[in-house]
Amino acid sequence: MAAMSRILRHCALVLSLAAAAPASLAAQGRNSPDPQTIRAAVAECRAGGARLPPRPVGISDPHALDPAVIDLIAQTGVKWVRAEFHWSRIEPKPGAGYRWAAYDRMVAQFSQRGIQVLAILTYIPEGYGRNWAAIDKGFQAFATAAVQRYARQGVHHWEIFNEPNLPGYGWLSKSDSASAHLGAYALLLARANRAIRRHDPAGVVVLGGLASDQHRGMAAESVMRELYALGIARCFDVMAYHPYGYQNRFPAARARIDRILEAAGDGGKPVWFTEYGWTDFHAMDQRANATAQTNPMMAAFSQLGASDGFFWFAAKDYSARRNAPTFGLASFDLEKRPSFETFRRLVSGLDR
Repeated sequence: MAAMSRILRHCALVLSLAAAAPASLAAQGRNSPDPQTIRAAVAECRAGGARLPPRPVGISDPHALDPAVIDLIAQTGVKWVRAEFHWSRIEPKPGAGYRWAAYDRMVAQFSQRGIQVLAILTYIPEGYGRNWAAIDKGFQAFATAAVQRYARQGVHHWEIFNEPNLPGYGWLSKSDSASAHLGAYALLLARANRAIRRHDPAGVVVLGGLASDQHRGMAAESVMRELYALGIARCFDVMAYHPYGYQNRFPAARARIDRILEAAGDGGKPVWFTEYGWTDFHAMDQRANATAQTNPMMAAFSQLGASDGFFWFAAKDYSARRNAPTFGLASFDLEKRPSFETFRRLVSGLDR
């Protein structure tokens, strides 16, 4: 009887574990991607052969959908814009279809002005929550649809999310841990790589620009060490970094990133500074402050050679709220500042 009792208890334990296993796997898929799924996706990444533009210089602005902002950007003379393709706006309800109309207009209006688009695939729709199996499936469909649609309209450069080492600004939310979700980022980067390689021979994959750890971001060394350990070297064509905190020291920022790439055996990869700006627009008035040593905008332009691409943030202020940072060449209501004219002059002085 004792032996039979032990056998029955063992059988009950086995059955309970078997019943619990699917729930455990489901929870894993919901809270973080399955490691095997990440490895398989990354293994499919292919290096690209598209020719990169020679040192693009442009403006990064989250309001690039606004026709008035498009006009403002065009008036500066830049030939590039870094614009969000806001997944949560394009697909506000998962599975309910895409809303492309505003983005079609934006791309057409920039094209009419001779401005090329660096498109950021960014912001996961809230409706997906943290169900990573659903996010993975949804992002594959979204990235594929976006690339197929906009490659035909001349968009060939794709940055995959923004600041994955500083959640809340295009990647997850401020309550999420950057380090805990680097595997999830690698997965979606790999999915974007596959969509771009399959549907746009001229497509270029740009890593989501890393925030400077001098401004609260997870250190680039730690981020890239973990991502490279997952095998992402072939998943992106361009390394991106946001050199805030490196005023008058862009070469030091570039040297730091080059060391990271070289340590991973990925040296020589192009490095774009896809976002950098300054909030003191009075200091950027070239009429009153005309030296690169003291004028932050002039300092940045004097060091463009430290990167292979550069995007200034931003055309207009991000927000109208009181005490919001004044990064814009114009106020939130589009009143141009002296920094606008400084920027226009510096752009006009670039070799084309």
